[in-house]
Amino acid sequence: MRNTLVYVHYEPLANMFLTAGISASDVLNSAPTPFRHLLLLPPVDEDEFIDPHTGFNEVSGEEAVKTFMRSKAARTRSWLDYRHANYLRELLPTEIAELLYLGFTKTHITPPYYYKLQNQLVFLPMPNDMVTMYFRTTKRFSQTLATAIVRHLRLAANDQPFWLRLRAQHFPAVSTTVLADLFPLFEEGVLLDFSRGLFSRDQVKIPLYQVQNRFVPEQPLDQDGLKRVGELSLIRETNQWQLRLREKVAER
Repeated sequence: MRNTLVYVHYEPLANMFLTAGISASDVLNSAPTPFRHLLLLPPVDEDEFIDPHTGFNEVSGEEAVKTFMRSKAARTRSWLDYRHANYLRELLPTEIAELLYLGFTKTHITPPYYYKLQNQLVFLPMPNDMVTMYFRTTKRFSQTLATAIVRHLRLAANDQPFWLRLRAQHFPAVSTTVLADLFPLFEEGVLLDFSRGLFSRDQVKIPLYQVQNRFVPEQPLDQDGLKRVGELSLIRETNQWQLRLREKVAER
């Protein structure tokens, strides 16, 4: 997966996001409170700890969870968070069956937010470098996306001339208020292309595109199938983000 693109397609009924360019580390770094428990969905690794009730691998403890989410395994394994260890033992067989289905098919029977687990998200990597994510609230997804945008901006800034690179290393996060205006477009699929970003003394601009055809990360972009719908702009003087969608402007 190229490090210059972020893609988001939103399905609002289940708060499901099909994404590219957003990593498990972005989820970790944007979390307002540390995760303490993760349930890893099948396939099961016999060499790792297995919860006797569900038969799934689990990771417990704040440091163990951080280590996992920064590892390669977090990018290839499917997982979800849960609030308390005892809650795992209360899952019904039907709920465990739903989680099995979720792990193998990468899609849901019912939206995968469990009262007993109090989980905030589900992370499902796909074979084509995309990730399906379910977030209990859109605000949590916006916080994760904002973290991913800053990470990609820092990478893009490294390709800028030296005099711009010095000033481009510190970027404020895009506010959830600004990103909220993108959600109607997310339902059609939106691509942020950092390779076409504009860096100057006055501002940083990241173009936004709708993808007319199916987006596949490992394939070359169909340039004829891209429709520019706006841009995210960081105004350096005020250190604020603006979202320009045709004639509409939203500010941080």
